[in-house]
Amino acid sequence: MNKKQWIVTSAAALCPALALADNGYFQIGYGAEARGMAGAAAASTRDAFGGASNPATTVWAGNRLDGNLIATNGVTSMSRAAGLPAPLSGALDTHTSSANRWVPLTDVAYSRMINPDLSLSIVGYSNGAGTYFRGDTTTCLAPAPAPAGTTYRGNVLCGDGRATTTIQQLTIAPTVSARVSNSFSVGFSLLIAGQLFSAEGLQGLAPQSAAPNHLGNQGTASSFGVGLRLGSYWRASDTLSFGAAWSPRIRMGRLKEYEGLLADHGRLDIPENMLVGMQWSPMQNLSLLFDYQRINYSGTTGLGNRPFDGTALRGSSGGPGNGWKDMNVFKVGVRYQVTPALYVSGGVSFNSAAFADGDTASNVTSPATFRRHYTLGLGYATGSNTQWSIFYSLSPAHTTASSSVLASAVATQLAGSPTVAGQETLATRQQSIGVQYSLRF
Repeated sequence: MNKKQWIVTSAAALCPALALADNGYFQIGYGAEARGMAGAAAASTRDAFGGASNPATTVWAGNRLDGNLIATNGVTSMSRAAGLPAPLSGALDTHTSSANRWVPLTDVAYSRMINPDLSLSIVGYSNGAGTYFRGDTTTCLAPAPAPAGTTYRGNVLCGDGRATTTIQQLTIAPTVSARVSNSFSVGFSLLIAGQLFSAEGLQGLAPQSAAPNHLGNQGTASSFGVGLRLGSYWRASDTLSFGAAWSPRIRMGRLKEYEGLLADHGRLDIPENMLVGMQWSPMQNLSLLFDYQRINYSGTTGLGNRPFDGTALRGSSGGPGNGWKDMNVFKVGVRYQVTPALYVSGGVSFNSAAFADGDTASNVTSPATFRRHYTLGLGYATGSNTQWSIFYSLSPAHTTASSSVLASAVATQLAGSPTVAGQETLATRQQSIGVQYSLRF
């Protein structure tokens, strides 16, 4: 098995058929400690997951292994009221929900001290998003040369079969973390990234594509890229610490099978992201954490370019994307050590919208509508060097709405001039539960 085959196989194992999205398509956090506190981790040194957040923290964590298993359930509701006049009234109207399923994924981290001030570690973590709308949910209008008013049953986008788009990303992060003084450390992670992408049921978009034969239903495509993450950590006092990390955009290889869908002939890069945070421990057994994260989705053409407006074809250079914006994420967490063996935690995070309400119709199969996440965590040490942790997160539904692209296209044909018509809404609700085993040695 060569390197690329290994990465693809690992990605499928660590994040099989993701049907989730937290902060855009980034996870809310990595590891039980972070996930129990809404993802706050910039200034936390309690596990080996620094390579996924702030690599400078790992040298403070010591020799350890952390591994978790997460089950995520997300359901997206989509409705369209086209408002077309008789005899077309009812055409394009739909109200449906995505497949309701629990999806497994996992994150793993291992850290080893080389000397008292230097650690080497490796982290495997996943990100992704996707949704599945079944076929035969919508009465669609057949295009010419079919007689006017001819209808057929299709999916929410008036394509054949189910309507899906799925992105799965696995990152392997070898990490070096060094303590340069009694209170300050720095870290570096090499990010070896692989991604899997698939899309189905998009035949209705064929007239908008520069390469209709590579628009959808091409199976699972893969691409690879290499990036980095830099981090720093400062323990200002026994009660106060700060952390910061930055990762530039990772330029991924082209997904050639979908060069008729994704801008720049199949380009879907991993966005630049940065993280700053603090931890304050007013008492020995109580810690309060606050993080700010920025994810620059607008710098990735496949997601960040403006939605289709007729000025460029899908898949072309500088072609349309999903209109995703840069995302600001605020995370607040609290951790309380109840006994020497037991801790409890909780948190809440707020994020800006991944896309404007006006772009709802362009994100039917990538509905990252979440704006809030609530989390709980609990850990119990079963021995001097072992601990089991559980964590739970809930992302309430947030509804976005805009005019309907499909209804507007039909109304424009009927009126003979540009006409905005109909309304589409999206709302996604998600919950996750996980368990983690940690071993210190």
